[in-house]
Order: sequence, then structure tokens, then C-alpha cells
Amino acid sequence: MKKNVLSFLLVCLAPTIIFAQSQIDSLSYPVRVFQLLTKYNWEKNYVDMQDGSILQDPAAERKTVMCLIFRKNGTGSFVQGEQAASFRYRIIDSLVTINEAIYKIDKINDYEMTFSVYAKNMDEGEKFRFHYLATKDTPGDIYLRKLIKPNIVVDTPKKDTIFLFNQEVYPKFRGNSEWLRNVPDFEQAFDDTYGVSYNFIEDEFVSHLPKDINTRFEVSFDVTTRGLVENIVITSSTNPEYNPYLIAAIQNTSRKWLPARWKEKNYKSRIQYAFQTEKEDPKAIAYDPEIYDNFYNRAMGLMTRKKYDKAVSLLTKCILMTEDSIDALYKRAECYQSAGIMKYACMDWSFLSSKGLKRAEKLYWQNCKE
Repeated sequence: MKKNVLSFLLVCLAPTIIFAQSQIDSLSYPVRVFQLLTKYNWEKNYVDMQDGSILQDPAAERKTVMCLIFRKNGTGSFVQGEQAASFRYRIIDSLVTINEAIYKIDKINDYEMTFSVYAKNMDEGEKFRFHYLATKDTPGDIYLRKLIKPNIVVDTPKKDTIFLFNQEVYPKFRGNSEWLRNVPDFEQAFDDTYGVSYNFIEDEFVSHLPKDINTRFEVSFDVTTRGLVENIVITSSTNPEYNPYLIAAIQNTSRKWLPARWKEKNYKSRIQYAFQTEKEDPKAIAYDPEIYDNFYNRAMGLMTRKKYDKAVSLLTKCILMTEDSIDALYKRAECYQSAGIMKYACMDWSFLSSKGLKRAEKLYWQNCKE
């Protein structure tokens, strides 16, 4: 995962940055830019589209680096969590060249910096705008404040430090997946652990439920520093008579976990999952952000493993939940395309094009017109 984050970063932020001179006053243009860039560390605030609309692909937010550093010697660093990658930059008139890519600075001052992708041949649907805050905090300070401390809870009776299941510090799940068994532990991404463990529990649990039934269960459990499962709590259940089956399915994952590690030490983790079944009626699928993210994240893991049919099934559930599932529609079309089912890929691109999305229109004309 962290490797993917840095590669996204090198593509998106290895750029030439064009500055809006009206936003920078006093001193010569390049001198003022240089002073502002090197005066602070720059901490990610949020990401939206260049036109100010809501981000269509939530994955872009997650992949955007946590911190940017510009040094006075012409070098800099992209920092994500505990990982960093270096770059070189230079300022020529109104341009700042960072490796090879181009960004336009929309705003920069002593408090914030806003920049967007600058590429004339890029579709509007691919142009992100990045918002960073000026800070004197070190990358380590930012990492602890934003990604570590919010995910730590303390078990009062035992005074144990517990990490909530998160993308920085998480246990690994071996399960029965042959694919995951062949992945070295240190390379297991969060999405892999999440998807395989969730599917393992769900497959066993759902086998005990009647078909064509609407249910929802929310559960919390801990993975100990020895990889065991304890403290299983059903926090919400529409059908309590089936709770024992869910508890048994989770208990069967014990000894299949490798404990979470941070700074060379094992930590207890707290995992919270929600499981839902519904009748075979698309209209019965109500929108639920947690369930939507669950379906979407599992679909991304299945796409990675080229399980396109199963990914399509989950993405379709996302699409049925809300008409605004633009990202799910793009991903479903990608699955159809990869599986060679161009008829349905073209239908999704056509629908997206009807919403005025230029990227979808381009994909449709490139792939669907003979």
C-alpha cells in the first residue's frame, strides 16, 4: 500500500508548478515563491476537483501524500506516514520544476497552499486540486497527530494500548487464501488484510443464514499481541438468534492473525466489521456509508486479484445504493473492459457521459465507436 502511495505521488507531484502571480505579492516573483516553499513544511488538508466540486474518486485523497518538504538546496521530500521519497526542484521565472510534472499554484501564503494539476491534454475529470496547510511541525509530528494518535484507545481495566484497525498499524491475516499465503507478511497491504479476513468470516457466517432475508450485524473484536481473537462483542443485530454463528465464525479466525506491529513492538488491535444481507431486490438496498465503503474496498481487492466477476457484483451494490457512485461506475466499467465484456463497459461510460463527465466521454469514443 505504502509503495502505491509513493508511486501515485511521484506521478502527481513530480511536476512543474505554474503560479498565479496575483496571489503572491511583494518581492520578485521567484524569490517570494522560494521563500514560502522553504519556510514551512506543508501538511495535506484535503483534495477536491479543480473546478471546486467534490472529489469523484475517494482513492485519490488516500493516495495523496501527507506532507511536502522543500529545502533551500533545491531538494525536497514527499512524506507519507513513515515512508519518504526525494525530489529535486528549481524555480525559473513563474515556474517551479519538481522532477518532471506540472502543477498550477492557485494560492500560496503563510497559511496555506492550493495547487492543481496542469496538463492541457488531461480530461477535466482527472484534474485534482490539492490543499495543503503551512506548518512548523515535523513529518514525525504530523504522522503521530493525524495517523497514529486518532487510532489509539486504552483498555482501562488492563491499561493496554489498542490500535483501531487502520491503514498504518494493522494485523495481518493469513486465512485460507492461497494468494495471500504467497505474499510476504511485510508486503501485505491493508486492503488485502481487510478483504480476505472479512470474506473469511462472512462466508462461514452467511452459510448459516436463511436465503432471501434482510439482516444487519455489527461486531467488534480484538486481535491480541499473540494473534489470538478475544473480546467479541455484537454491538448491533437485527436477528439476535444468529449472533452465535457470527461469534463462532470470528472465533475460527484465531491463530490465523499476525499481530499489528509499530516501532518493532506488537500491539493489540480492535476490529469493527458490519455484515449485511438483503433480499434479491435492488430497491431494498438502502444507502449506508459503512456498507458502501465495505463493498467498494472489497471490490478493489478483488480487482487486484483479477476477480472481475465478483468485483462487478460488489460495485453494482454500491451503484444501487446511490446515484452519485461515480467512482463505482468507473471501476465497474474497468472490470467489464478487463474481462472483455465491452458491451457493458460502454453502457457505463455512456451513462457517465450523459452526466457531462469528459473522461467517460473520451473512454466511450475511444473504445465503443467502430
